[in-house]
Order: sequence, then structure tokens, then C-alpha cells
Amino acid sequence: MKRIALALLLSPLVALAEEAPLPATDAPAEKLVVKGVRDPAIMPYADAYKFFSQIDRVEHDKVRMRMQVKSADKSVKASDISIRLVGDNTDIAVPLGEEGDIEVPRSEAALADKAEFVTNQKKDSLQVHLTLTPNLPVAGRVSYADALTSADQARRLVKEIVPWYFRLLISDPNAIRACFERDGGEAALLTGSGSEALAIKGKRQCAVVPLDPKQSDRWQALALSPPYKLEFTHIGWFSDGLPD
Repeated sequence: MKRIALALLLSPLVALAEEAPLPATDAPAEKLVVKGVRDPAIMPYADAYKFFSQIDRVEHDKVRMRMQVKSADKSVKASDISIRLVGDNTDIAVPLGEEGDIEVPRSEAALADKAEFVTNQKKDSLQVHLTLTPNLPVAGRVSYADALTSADQARRLVKEIVPWYFRLLISDPNAIRACFERDGGEAALLTGSGSEALAIKGKRQCAVVPLDPKQSDRWQALALSPPYKLEFTHIGWFSDGLPD
């Protein structure tokens, strides 16, 4: 499942926006009034609230919907970006993680206040990525059964949030890849009788693991050397599941 594919298919949720002032304060008159910018890349709060509330209704303890906000300017780090949820009676800081991850606040009060996301960045300078990723512990061993469950939950979420005519364009998550982002990573499939080493390839140094329920009796766990990142991928006639 490519990140860009899911982001584009969910783009109808993104609406055009405009500049909006932050709530008035009791600051002295001589101070500059700081304005936030509503960026079209970030979906309106009402849509985001509905979207993530819809996700909350689907069991997904082993899969995560990531919403990442990044700048088109590579010199701008996540720590440079400020996002707030602002309305007439609302002012909520929305922290960004090191990789630009944000958690959308679920606030009925902010929804009633018609609050919107505003940023400290120039309009049209931000990009939003929505991706489904496995939510499994980063450990030396990962249960193969949990990996299968994670893929099943991802399919159910896609069915819930993506119209059927768009789902035809999304690759089935029939594999999982572990990317080490470094040399020296090790990966293997553990069986009742031993282990089967997995090849590690590509610039990001990734191992691809097929997710086949028919193998659940034989493949018991994945042995991976932390740190690594787990991602859904697809193995097919024209794809080996490795990153582009």
C-alpha cells in the first residue's frame, strides 16, 4: 500500500481554506498580532473529526492510521511547524512528532465552535500524508499471527473509509516489510524446526515477509534486529514489495 495512493484517494476530504486570525488575547496593543494560516493540505477539522471517528469505530489495535504533516521545503523540520485548532472559543495546540505525526483531537466543543486547523507556515507549503501501518511492538520477535491480524484489520479499515470504486486502485496488503535503514540488520522467519533467513535488499535495507494464512501453522514469528520500521506492502507480478 503506497503512502501516496492512500493520500490521493482521501483527498476529497481536503477543502480549500483561508487565513484566519488566532483568538484575541489581552496582550498589549503594541505587540504584533500573530496570524495562523489555514492550509488547504490539512483537511477541515469537521471532516477530520468525522474521518477519525469513523476509524475509531473499527477494531484496529494492530494497525495505525498515520497522519503526517510535512513541509515541501526540505529545510523546514517538523519541530519548526506549529499547528493549532482555533475557533472563537477554542485554542488547542496540536503537537507534531519527530516525523510530523499528529493526533487529531476529538473535541465536540471544538466541532460545535467550528474550529479549524491553523499553522505558522506559508499557505500551500505543507503536505499531508495518510498511511496505514502495522501497529506491532518493535521487538526481537514479532508474532506471525499478529502480523496476519494486522493486515486483516488494515483491509477492514480501507473498506470502511474508502469508497468501493477507489478500493480497486489500492493494492492488497499481502506482505509486510521491515526496513532497517542501516547496514547489518537481520531478519528471519521462525518455524517449529528452525528458521528461514530473509534477504535484505534496497537502499533502505528492507526484508519482505509474505502474509499467507496457509503458512500460519508453519511460520510462527519474525525474528528482527531492532531498530526497524514495519510497513504494509504488496507482492505481485510486477512488485517484489520493496520500496520504490
